[in-house]
Amino acid sequence: MKLGRLADGPTTFWALVDDDETWVRPIRGGIGEWARPLSTTWDTGVLDFGIPRPLDSLTILAPAEETSKVVCLGATYARHVAGLGITPTPHPAGFWKPFDALIGAYDDIEYPAISEALDFEVEFVFVMAGPVDRTAPAGSVLGYTVGNDTSLRDLQFGGSVTGMDMFSAKSQVRATPLGPWIVTADEFGPGLPDLSLTLTVNGERRQSARTSDMSFSLDTLVTWADERTPLRAGDVVFTGTPDGVGHEDGRYLAPGDLVEISIEHLGAQRNRVGARPPAVTR
Repeated sequence: MKLGRLADGPTTFWALVDDDETWVRPIRGGIGEWARPLSTTWDTGVLDFGIPRPLDSLTILAPAEETSKVVCLGATYARHVAGLGITPTPHPAGFWKPFDALIGAYDDIEYPAISEALDFEVEFVFVMAGPVDRTAPAGSVLGYTVGNDTSLRDLQFGGSVTGMDMFSAKSQVRATPLGPWIVTADEFGPGLPDLSLTLTVNGERRQSARTSDMSFSLDTLVTWADERTPLRAGDVVFTGTPDGVGHEDGRYLAPGDLVEISIEHLGAQRNRVGARPPAVTR
């Protein structure tokens, strides 16, 4: 099943999206109220529905609530790690994004004033159903969605005293597309789904890989993140990007570029890069 976060003017709500993506059934309550019961039974009878609505009358938002943590894991694809010139490690890297960084799957990406090297990163993302059961970590996942973990590479590698400034690189407001939907985990087999990922810029394919190219299992990713911050219902976890990013050949995003992402069975994004604002002093 597909779950979406939608808006009708100032009113936001979760909904069950039909297979044709034409109608939605609003779900009463926040994700923390129904995610765990749904993931336990995969029976929509546990949901309290409102009156069906046509999707084209609504705005599609990033499938996350403002209280959700946005956890990002990196260094999960060996070829991408090599392309960035980073030494591989036996575990993922990790960092945060603020909720303010997220936008919907069809919104414009805001080009930040503090950077001249805005990069793209297609990512498989999982969303939690509730607290992690350490005996079966992947069983605590509600479902999967599509992400573009954009980065400001000139700031990421810009001479931080720690060697890498992830706060400056990853916190840009309204620049991280997420969605359009959460596709529930019962649609897939156990463990990490083997799905194709593709990203194009202005129609040119720049990234192409499979989630099975990742260096870590889903259980490992869930556990590693949860050991560092307790994961709760609605928390969003990005899982890293494959090779082909702009930093590898210096071809970063420019104003007006069209970034299109597709992950098999999960959906697609289409985001235009906005105008670059006047530069600011860093």
